[in-house]
Amino acid sequence: MILKNSNEIQHGSFFTKVMPSNQIKQSIKDIVPSYAGENLSKLSTYIDSLYNLSLRKSSNLPNNSEIGRYHLCTFVIVEKFQTIFNLPTPDVTRIPIQPQVALRLLTEFRELVNQMSAASTPTSSPKKRNLSPLKDPTPSKSDMRQSGSPLKKLKAAATEGDGSSMEQKNSPASKGSNSPFVSKADTPSKKKYRYDFKVVSLSEFITFCNTFYIPSKYTTRMLSTFYLHKHKFAKKTDWSLACGIIYTAYIRINHKLLHEKVGAKSEFMNLLLQYQKGALSKASLQSWCTLVEEWIREESWVQDLEKQYMYGSEVLMESMLNKEYRGMIGEGWDLMERFGAMIHGEVMYQSDTQNEYFTTWSKKVIGDL
Repeated sequence: MILKNSNEIQHGSFFTKVMPSNQIKQSIKDIVPSYAGENLSKLSTYIDSLYNLSLRKSSNLPNNSEIGRYHLCTFVIVEKFQTIFNLPTPDVTRIPIQPQVALRLLTEFRELVNQMSAASTPTSSPKKRNLSPLKDPTPSKSDMRQSGSPLKKLKAAATEGDGSSMEQKNSPASKGSNSPFVSKADTPSKKKYRYDFKVVSLSEFITFCNTFYIPSKYTTRMLSTFYLHKHKFAKKTDWSLACGIIYTAYIRINHKLLHEKVGAKSEFMNLLLQYQKGALSKASLQSWCTLVEEWIREESWVQDLEKQYMYGSEVLMESMLNKEYRGMIGEGWDLMERFGAMIHGEVMYQSDTQNEYFTTWSKKVIGDL
């Protein structure tokens, strides 16, 4: 697919046309790739509820972050129900938003989840109970059955488990409790995350290509080029190289659009600056894109993109004749002419290159006859 109108990405109109169920499944696959699929319907229901609530609270996310709304909902829901549903740890780097913006939005979405949890609990105050000094104040099983909220039932179960003896609390079994309401002193309450601005992972590069709708058959070949030149950026950031490769592919795929629409290239550069996660400045991004394009313009996949999206049939025929001519006389004669060679490959009829070309040409003619 080709990115024809970048405004669709900024305002999210393109992505809202896709069915929510498919978006939820894709976001779950991105955030928790190792998820086996248990309790998928419940998890999807929670994600869909949070998504609708977030739309009511904020119809447009700041900093062009609308592309990652489903991923934000999925991350927060998986984080909330990780212990209950035995889910893998969600990966924050799979959210297609800048890390600083994603962490700030995750805080807001966690508050929305707390609002959902508060709304699911009954608003009426419970009746007072006369408790004797000898009676255990912990809730009974009948009280748990009377509670209509799932979160309240879990909290009641956790409270009942806390009424055990001190020996049971200190036992290894109690330390491994799966209740989300039981605080664990051995583990930190919040996991600190530190993003590396210099490294581009394999998944991030593929997501970066998919954001600008680079065809998959070219993405694999672009990965080879990325890892071929990656060592040059050991002291810099890999995002400079990644942006340059995406730039090289995009301006060829959307050659007509960038030349026909006024301001299309500037708009594309702004999007490229927005979706890169290497904290590059606009001037640095533009210079690296130009430099990387000069490095890799002779790559085979770049030439294939030019043939498919830029050149017409006349130019393609000229390129084919040029290759046939080089196959006949051999490589390197243009350099020999610059050195002053008096004899050219065109008149060396007994050379190995000429004999090989004549043999191939003869076989082709005989086969056509």
